[in-house]
Formats: sequence, C-alpha cells, structure tokens
Amino acid sequence: MESVKIEIENLVDINLLSEEYDISKEELISFHNQNCTLHELLPEQLPKYIKHIYIPLDKYNQWKKKQILSAHIEIPEFSGEFTYGVSIRQEPSDLKMHYLTDIQRLPGNTVSVSRQKLYVNDEEVNLMVEKLIETAGEALYPIHLSLHQQGNLSEIKNGKDIQIRWKEVYLPKIRERYVGETTDEMIAKFNRFYEHIETGMVSLQHNIFYPVFFLPLYDRYPNYQKKEQVEFYFPNLGETVLYDAVFSLQKMYTDRGRILVHITGDQCYEEISLDEKKGKIDLVYRLDKKTRNISSVTGTLSTFYDHQEIKIFIEIYQQESYL
Repeated sequence: MESVKIEIENLVDINLLSEEYDISKEELISFHNQNCTLHELLPEQLPKYIKHIYIPLDKYNQWKKKQILSAHIEIPEFSGEFTYGVSIRQEPSDLKMHYLTDIQRLPGNTVSVSRQKLYVNDEEVNLMVEKLIETAGEALYPIHLSLHQQGNLSEIKNGKDIQIRWKEVYLPKIRERYVGETTDEMIAKFNRFYEHIETGMVSLQHNIFYPVFFLPLYDRYPNYQKKEQVEFYFPNLGETVLYDAVFSLQKMYTDRGRILVHITGDQCYEEISLDEKKGKIDLVYRLDKKTRNISSVTGTLSTFYDHQEIKIFIEIYQQESYL
C-alpha cells in the first residue's frame, strides 16, 4: 500500500492524529513502522523527537478532499433562485413566526427578496391589526438589494417601484377594508416608512432576517478566523444590541460537503443591560461547497434587560420545494 510522509511537528497525541485521518491508533503505528526507517520507529506514544509520520495514501487523499485549502470565502457570482424556510422565536414572550422567502441572486451583487404568507404561533394572522400589518408589509416585496463584496446589505435598489406599489395597490386595499382611528395611525406609520424607503436600510434591519441572512461572511479569514462587531435589533426591547463577534471558519468541509462558519461572541457594553450579565451571539452558517450560497443558519442571540434574559432563536433552511 502506498504511503505519504506528513509533518507532525509539535503534535504528540497520536489519538488526535488517528481521528483526523480516520485510522485507528494501532493501524497508524503499524503502518508507519512498516514504511519508516529504523530510527523513525514508533512506540505506542509519539515521542517528541518524531517530526514526520507515514500514513496510507488513500487515507491522506480522503483527508485532503475534506480540507478547505483557502481561508477566503468569495461571494457567489452567478444567478439563481433559492427558497428558504424561516423560523424566528422570541423568549420570554414565546412568540414564534415562520414563513417562506425567495432569494434570487442577480448579476452585480444584487438580490431580490420575496416573502410568502406569514404565520404567527403556527397560525395565520387573524386579528385586525395583524392582518393590516401583513397586508401593508406585502407592498415591500419584491425588494431588490445591492450587497457589499462581503455579502452584507448596501442599499435598496427599487425604492421607487415599492413606493408606487404601496400608493397604487396596497394603500387603497387597506383603506377599503379597514377604517377607524387605529387604521389611520397604522397607515400614517407605513406612509412614513414607504416615503423614505430608498434610505430605509435602518428600518429594514429591524427585521431580524435581514441582518442575520446578510452578514459579512464572504471575506478573508486570517488563521481561519476574523473579528467584527455586529448588531441586531430586539423587537421586545425596541433596542439594537451590539456584539464583539468572532467568525470561525472550520478548516474541513462537513460530512455533507458544506462550508461551516461559526459565529460566537459577547455583547458589548450597553445601557439596556442593567446587570453584569451580558448577552451572547451563537450562530452557525452552512454554505454550499460549490455555489457558496447559504444552505442553513441556526443559532441564538441574547441580551439581558432588568435582570431577565431576552433570547431570539433563529432557523433558516434552504428548501427544495414549497411545503
């Protein structure tokens, strides 16, 4: 059986080596001793003076196929349309929202986003205010967004079209269906939102889906890590929470051939946190190996207010077809 000589300087735990190359410790030592020179023979524990070891070529090739050789994730360059199931749950309110959303990648680092029917606590919205908000929100889609080279949001591209859609289609529909002081107040809020939609990126970021899905993932990861501050809006508090985050790129593809980026970190000092406890960010992104499009996002965001932990649970999964 063919062999490969690999460098193991500073590695003294043969169990870690056997796990990495998917070969038992006994087989690894036996194979090495059959292929090495006399002075390279190994006992059961790796001596510190050994700097190289022989492993089977097929095991090495299997290991190499799983390695992410470049610590640089480039933004997808080709067009395509993908459907995602989105689930967002908040604690302690225990409010859950889920819906399907279509993401169409367009040339020039631009995406088009459309959202399907919204469900709250596994039911269609049925209260008057909820239905009014859902109808008014439909005017936003499709929304065309330009992206920075790292994949985070840059600007809204079709603001004029959205304004026309609101004024000519959805506003008349709402006025026809709903009347009253509450309706007038809600319409006034949406009028302000759509009037300034072209510069409404801050308001858009209040929808947790956008800052989570469009994080700056496409970047260089020196030593397979990078540090960056990120922020998310907590609807329960009406406040934005800032985190010192570490983006960790896993050096190997997952068993399903995904690129994995794990984002962890602690909340920066915020006045809304009234005790010493700080919130945390813990998000796992899986990207397709070939396309580099997001396959899934799972994780939590947390903060503390008045000695109570506030958490947002997020699940985003690419769908093969509509449910």
